[in-house]
Amino acid sequence: MKTLYIACLSLLLFLYSGCVSSRKQIQKENYDAALKISVKKLHRKPYKEKEINNIDRAYKYAMQRDNERINFLRKSGQPDIWEEIFIIYTRMKNRQELVRPLPENVLTAIGFKFQDFDNDLLEAKKKAAEFLYAHALKLLENKNKTSARQAYDELIRVKSYYANFKDVDTYIQKALHMGTTYVLFTMRNNTGIPLPPSFESELQKISLRDLDAKWVRYETKKVETRNYDYVVLLNMRVIDVTPEALKEIHYTESKEVPDGFQYVLDANGNVMKDSLGNDIKIPKTKIISCNVIETQMHKAVTISGTIDFIDLNNTQTLKTDPIASQFFFDHVSAVAQGNIDALKPETKEKIKIHPLPFPPDFDMILRAGDILKDMSRNIISQNRHIIY
Repeated sequence: MKTLYIACLSLLLFLYSGCVSSRKQIQKENYDAALKISVKKLHRKPYKEKEINNIDRAYKYAMQRDNERINFLRKSGQPDIWEEIFIIYTRMKNRQELVRPLPENVLTAIGFKFQDFDNDLLEAKKKAAEFLYAHALKLLENKNKTSARQAYDELIRVKSYYANFKDVDTYIQKALHMGTTYVLFTMRNNTGIPLPPSFESELQKISLRDLDAKWVRYETKKVETRNYDYVVLLNMRVIDVTPEALKEIHYTESKEVPDGFQYVLDANGNVMKDSLGNDIKIPKTKIISCNVIETQMHKAVTISGTIDFIDLNNTQTLKTDPIASQFFFDHVSAVAQGNIDALKPETKEKIKIHPLPFPPDFDMILRAGDILKDMSRNIISQNRHIIY
């Protein structure tokens, strides 16, 4: 029942839209939308007078409006009119190609006359490309990013008209370079603790490429010939390595376990019998124990500082975010003295672990640096809006 209702409703909507759509579109001056509706109907029913009238009105109104706009633009004498003129001629040609395959009776009824738009299109295309090219080169003379980005967009439009127009590719690359904001990620060690070059080289492996935008590029290795616009500075101020802490804990674990059986005696010391004459006996248990020496090792390193976003054009610090990373070395091992069957499962796991030497300070600093690298990337990502 529900399916039937939906089917009927869809049919009614279709019939309603079919009856009113083209007329409504003409009333709204959406002539091309009206044409598409009427053309579709006239291919099915070429003698439908109402649709012939609709297509006659829509086609003539649309062509008249476009011709009036072209005449106005030509009379204006402005040099930047040719892109719009090209778009209008393209629209007129497409409109004509939409109507042209209609049955002859329809074309006769609407007084269809074929127009050759090719020469007009070629003229508009050539003049649009020439204007955009010349205007883009003038923009590049401003030597600022906003103009370069506009020039890039205009040169791309030139290329859409002519793939090999003059030296458009050379200027596209120039505009791309001039319009790009270059950001250098670097670090500064203000901790007073000397760090080997490998620390910085590891830090430079930070992945920033996926943060690049159309006009923003992040780099971690300085290009000497590059004029950078921003620096994202990881300013390390404190490196704190805790002393090596070793703690021994002594404890004993005990457990009651089966230990055979024993006979039940009566008051006279004789073995008691059950109803079948068998000796009565009960399970016997004993307590087993094991001494444990647990060794707990702890060492930590903290690297703290700031992430500074600096505009190199005016040496202004745009924003400073705090940053701190920590790496911990925690190791637990144990030695058993006694019956290990008395130990809890987790204690048995501990005695399988052997003591380790404390890691050197620099190894821990390097591990904290890996964490710092990921934290830096997240902070940069969260602040991308201040770099453009």
